[in-house]
Amino acid sequence: MKTEVMDVLQYIFERFQEDAFVAIDETQSLVSELKEVGFDSGEIDFALDWLDGLVEASSESFAPESGSLQQVRIFHPLELNVFSVEARGFLYFLEQVGVLDSHSREAVIDRVLALESTQPVDLDQLKWVISMVLFNIPGKEEAAIWLENIDACFH
Repeated sequence: MKTEVMDVLQYIFERFQEDAFVAIDETQSLVSELKEVGFDSGEIDFALDWLDGLVEASSESFAPESGSLQQVRIFHPLELNVFSVEARGFLYFLEQVGVLDSHSREAVIDRVLALESTQPVDLDQLKWVISMVLFNIPGKEEAAIWLENIDACFH
């Protein structure tokens, strides 16, 4: 995973997690702040594009149509290079306990793939992406908090 981009995303998330939204006119000051902290322009641009994709993936227009209650997610061979058996198992577990639904699962997969990693996602990185997605889907905030709490029990 692009560690530098993950660092930028985590910095932005921690900096603005209390805010309901970041005003457009604050974007330039955010970019300046990120540069001052030491991130380069390429990493910042990639992270901001990733966040734009998060907004799109979290929207209802991204949600798959729910025709059947019983769905099986088959991973494409390229996705198998990014999602280890452990990561896929964790996603499956979160669906089984109701933390993820098909919409949030697909949004998580989309955002992990958007990181364009050449390495498989590790469980901590996956949990972070899951949290970001859940906090950005209306009505899923409690699931994100559940994930944080259950994770704290094991660490």
